[in-house]
Amino acid sequence: MTKWLASVQSLQEAHALSAVLPDILDMKDPAKGALGALSVSTVSQIVKMVDGRCQTSATIGDLAMEAQQIAQAMIMMAESGVDYVKIGLFPDNELRLCIRDLAPTVSSLNTPVIAVLFADKPLQLDVLPLLKEAGFHGVMVDTAIKNGQHLQDHWDEEQLTHFVQQAEDHQLLCGLAGALRLEDISTLSSFGADYLGFRSALCDKRQRTSSLQAQLASQVKEAIEAERLALLV
Repeated sequence: MTKWLASVQSLQEAHALSAVLPDILDMKDPAKGALGALSVSTVSQIVKMVDGRCQTSATIGDLAMEAQQIAQAMIMMAESGVDYVKIGLFPDNELRLCIRDLAPTVSSLNTPVIAVLFADKPLQLDVLPLLKEAGFHGVMVDTAIKNGQHLQDHWDEEQLTHFVQQAEDHQLLCGLAGALRLEDISTLSSFGADYLGFRSALCDKRQRTSSLQAQLASQVKEAIEAERLALLV
């Protein structure tokens, strides 16, 4: 059954979600891009506050496809104690080489690594077997340009189905994100992804850089739980 992820940008926001914790509490700085990174110390504080009540993930920033830089950022973020480290894979002529060069670091980390692809960027899903071979634990799709467009503005049902199926075929944890709305939950849950990721839907006026609102998170949680219940009926 599909789970949900909520992204927070501070320890204060994480505390605000204490009563409505998601399945995965994600940490990033939305003011610094699609996958802007929080400091390792802030992530560590949030992980300590969560104290195992849900899983946690953190991004390492919108970095160039340069394996040495990405590897160092992954190693540093893993030291925070987070359950998953997320890295963005942006279009680049050397992307496949970068993934191969990351394999030793990905495989040696005790922390599973999730690759993030972008529906609004040139994308080739043939990198999924390469990700599996390199030791990645999962893959998700998001949007890189945060202009109010949603995941489904970029991918239709056939593309979403294909992505989820490809991830499943390669035994990769699969996530869908990209300005998801409350009304998207029913449709996107039907594709069978492992989790749906939210940030803007949890914020006042859907502004991803504004403060997270616990009552909006409660609405998302209730909608996710309703979908789970429907599958059991």
